[in-house]
Amino acid sequence: MSDSPGEITHRVREFYERCHFPGDRPLDHDGLVLTRWFAKSVAARNGAPTRVLDAGCGTGNTSVALARHYPAIQFLGVDHSLASLAQAGERARHSGLSNLSFHHGDLMQPLAAGRFDIILCLGVLHHTADMRRVLANLRNCLNPGGHLYLWVYGKHGRYRHSLNMRLLAMLTGPASPDEALPLAREFALGSGNDSPLDDLLGRDRLDPTHRRIFRDPIWIADQFLHPHETPVDLEELLQLISDCGLELQHQFDICEDLAAYFPSAPLREQFLQLSPRDRLIALDLLLKPERYFVLLGPAPAAEG
Repeated sequence: MSDSPGEITHRVREFYERCHFPGDRPLDHDGLVLTRWFAKSVAARNGAPTRVLDAGCGTGNTSVALARHYPAIQFLGVDHSLASLAQAGERARHSGLSNLSFHHGDLMQPLAAGRFDIILCLGVLHHTADMRRVLANLRNCLNPGGHLYLWVYGKHGRYRHSLNMRLLAMLTGPASPDEALPLAREFALGSGNDSPLDDLLGRDRLDPTHRRIFRDPIWIADQFLHPHETPVDLEELLQLISDCGLELQHQFDICEDLAAYFPSAPLREQFLQLSPRDRLIALDLLLKPERYFVLLGPAPAAEG
């Protein structure tokens, strides 16, 4: 018998009360991408007043970093973990920010904080009990012409990792969270020549940033001990986006010339005969990404 949405939400909230994610993490590749594209979103507003929502802000790393660079923009971070919000508030106070505030709230419920021009939902949606409900709530908060940055786990790229999480759950059994964490660290760093990390990070594991991150207990807990995770494939994500009155405007880290992924002339010709949607799905099957980082906007019929 599956758990109810309320039970899942409770477990996830309890997890983040113990594990204050993301904690102290260096800026990674996707963070740099967000920084560049966020600047484009701000510039497109031509100086108009701008409100930004960080939905599932955790310890406030992203909100604080952006609020420092954009003092004229109003930022709001929302999260259901009081412990994480306490750290976020301390970060903001330490930085002397007056344009950033935080609110304790559940993204499964309609947000009562008004509408926003830019919404960030980064590494959050796949941990919610009902992704469609959460994304619809965010869509209802997005102003016409607004931008929604979404980062969500990919089913294909995390398949081997999902097997490792299942194996680790068998090994830890009924261990308490405090007992399970050192076991998870031993598993991640000392099993099968570190194959659990290879399965998750691939060649990126050689990157110095990842070398620092994957020894962090907070990261280990989030990746190997999280109580609820629902990765999606691109076909599922596109349907979810459409169902919530949104449209895909850009998929990061994908070459604009999609046919370039098929250097064989016969295969490229077959690829080009596919519909635009099926081309994206075909690339998803080819590349098997570990995550999707996308820019969304209101669908034309949903505008206004």
